[in-house]
Amino acid sequence: MITGVTRLSNLPKVFGFFQRKFGQLIAVVAVVVLAQIAWTTYREAPVPDLTSATAAGTAGHKVDPTDNRGKPLDGLSARQLQAFEEGKAFFKKKFTIKEGLGPLFNGESCFECHGQPSNAVGGEGRDNSSTSIVNFARRIPTSPKAKKPMAEVIENLGKRDVDFFLEKGGPSLQKRSITTENPDLLPFEVQVDADVIPPNADIISPRHSPPLFGDGLIDNIADADIIANSIKQNIEHPDLAGRPISAVDRYTESPRVGRFGWKNQNVNLFNFTTGAMNIELGLTTYLSSTENSSKSFGIFPKEVYQILPPGPNDKGEILVKLNYFQALLAPPKRGEITEEVKRGEKHFQDLNCAVCHQPSMVTAPNGYVVDPDSPLPNLKYLRLDALSNQKIYPYSDFLVHQMGKELADGIPQEGARGGEWRTTPLWGLRFKKFLLHDGRTQVIHDAIMFHGGQAEKSKNDYAKLPKQEQDELLAFLRSL
Repeated sequence: MITGVTRLSNLPKVFGFFQRKFGQLIAVVAVVVLAQIAWTTYREAPVPDLTSATAAGTAGHKVDPTDNRGKPLDGLSARQLQAFEEGKAFFKKKFTIKEGLGPLFNGESCFECHGQPSNAVGGEGRDNSSTSIVNFARRIPTSPKAKKPMAEVIENLGKRDVDFFLEKGGPSLQKRSITTENPDLLPFEVQVDADVIPPNADIISPRHSPPLFGDGLIDNIADADIIANSIKQNIEHPDLAGRPISAVDRYTESPRVGRFGWKNQNVNLFNFTTGAMNIELGLTTYLSSTENSSKSFGIFPKEVYQILPPGPNDKGEILVKLNYFQALLAPPKRGEITEEVKRGEKHFQDLNCAVCHQPSMVTAPNGYVVDPDSPLPNLKYLRLDALSNQKIYPYSDFLVHQMGKELADGIPQEGARGGEWRTTPLWGLRFKKFLLHDGRTQVIHDAIMFHGGQAEKSKNDYAKLPKQEQDELLAFLRSL
């Protein structure tokens, strides 16, 4: 009996032992279940995107969600997006000699001069040397303006006053040739000379490669609206009034109001692209069928022609697709609009900056682009809703204005004189690295202070503003 009592007295200890073990088992099971849940969650989570705002912020680089540079316009169909990508591929493509590159050229691809930053296809030049172009000329000795000091006449030089050295590779410098890049391509005694600026050139003008974003919308602004800007300015602000530039469309051979190029020398994107392919890449097309030479157009040793492909190098496919891609590039989006920015915009208006840098315009009711599948010389045009009746905010009147001696380069183009420049569109200014036509500054304040001529009074009034108001105006500009 004593032994049985002893065993019964041990029962609570036995139950306690099993209770502890059961609790430990439950804890282990709970840990295993939680670990499995955690593993499943981790395994199924997306891989962190190192280009995301969070990851970039961690690395010290904030990603701007409004940065849409290089993206297409909204509202495009699947086929339109496909054609956009086809054109983009040509834009980034490095051309070879067998495909028509050269004999003289400045770049092997469009992207080489329009690719800042690297992920924004269609952007500005990445630097101020290799991706810029240089125009050169001299005053004609018989011109009355040849006898006067350059500083006195540089603003008003016209085409009748200037020799563009067409017999020596002008008016644009081409820095590279197929033999400077490939020394063993031809026998030593047969070389293709790259351009050099003639020693008697007294007019030299570097030009920074501008971004192309939103150019298809600019292409579809009606001529009448640009002319109306000039009429309105002549009535309301005659001292600031700009002039429309009329040029001839290479394809239609009809006049149109210019809107592209630093001096409005190109009437549309198609003309701009045609010229750039020929001058910058050396590719010939139906509309620019002669190679550039440092001696004169199309003058090369016979051995050079033996390695060149038959012309034109592009029968039209590349040109129309490049044009289509550029036409469908979206305009840059506006940055954050703070109270400071709003105050700066009022200063912008009060100083009459908005007279020339007109904030908004509306594209034509029917916006068109060259069909990317249409062959030259029988071009077809497509109506696109994305280009039609769109209110846009380029901050330009697309007129030329006399900008004073500080900015004058002496190069007349079409109807623009040596000191006249197109009002540069300000959209996307917050992303720009180089400012003014030659990229001479990266500081917006300094760019303003270089303004002269018709903008002299606005510049001086800006300089007189209290620093706080100057900062507000600069904040506004940095929001564009």
